[in-house]
Amino acid sequence: MPFFRELIGQSRSIHILQSFLKNGAMPQALLFEGNEGIGKRKTAEIFAQALFCRLAKDSTESTEQAIEPCGSCLTCRKMQDGNHPGFSYIEPEGPSIKIDQIRALQSQIVIKPFDGPKKIVIIDPAEKMNAAAANSLLKTLEEPPHYAILILITARASALPATLLSRCQKITFQPLTLSQVITILIEKKGWTKSEARLVAAFANGQLGVAFGLEVETARELDEDRHRLVSGADLFQAAADFGKDAESFSAAISYLLNWFRDLLVIKSLPDTRHLDPSMLLYSWRYEEMKNWASAMGSDDILDVLAHMQALHMAQTRNVNRQLSLETLLLKLEEVKNGSKAAR
Repeated sequence: MPFFRELIGQSRSIHILQSFLKNGAMPQALLFEGNEGIGKRKTAEIFAQALFCRLAKDSTESTEQAIEPCGSCLTCRKMQDGNHPGFSYIEPEGPSIKIDQIRALQSQIVIKPFDGPKKIVIIDPAEKMNAAAANSLLKTLEEPPHYAILILITARASALPATLLSRCQKITFQPLTLSQVITILIEKKGWTKSEARLVAAFANGQLGVAFGLEVETARELDEDRHRLVSGADLFQAAADFGKDAESFSAAISYLLNWFRDLLVIKSLPDTRHLDPSMLLYSWRYEEMKNWASAMGSDDILDVLAHMQALHMAQTRNVNRQLSLETLLLKLEEVKNGSKAAR
């Protein structure tokens, strides 16, 4: 199990957790919110280990020094081996977290801890709780035992009941920047900068996703999604990316990033001064420059607003293929300059 100092890009979240550890004023319900694959669960585990570790605070000489678990005491070794009696997870059984799992938690959490001052439970992903489970958990959050700490981890806080959210201290985790992901991939994977940039572009700031992607897979993703802007058989592209919610979301994400890059190019009075590292898809710079020269800034903003509306509409019963066909035809029209000037 790593240490706080090894976590990258989450300094604000870590600072908040450090203040809890140093002050001893501990919320009994925490909500770790942010995209998947950016270290929420790992941070929760380190935080729990630091709470359990008897040597953690004793080794801190000043309020400025970070509190870290020692990593070697009996308590830390139990955490690392996954057998600390005061620490547990609740995860989906099948597609959801069910009320029986929450009831089991409630029956266990009333038993006082015997190997440390706290009992810590991680619920991950919290949005997988069904309605009955969430309502049952609410009763525990209203009157938790003084020694209990519940950490809810979610990538979709909006999917949780407002009554549940109101009883949690929210800590927001931010996606890593493109440059941070590139630097880590070069260091950890030994890739060239161009290889790391290619993979990072399809990771959306999620280090877990980046580590799970190989360079060749990223190349295939690039070629596949580039069909959305190449103009070659856009109806087939709409059919392929409109077949399910995941493919549709990937298409909209790619297009949003593409037009974000166009806006960056368009914002510069002289593209000779453009640093390609400012672009997510920098290896497509020459092609994007042609797009930008054919479009006005208002056109780009109009397209971005249209795609954002499609992105928000994903939760509704939309015809994905038809929506993509309409969008891709619109893009071709704007790119080719046949759209009436505003």
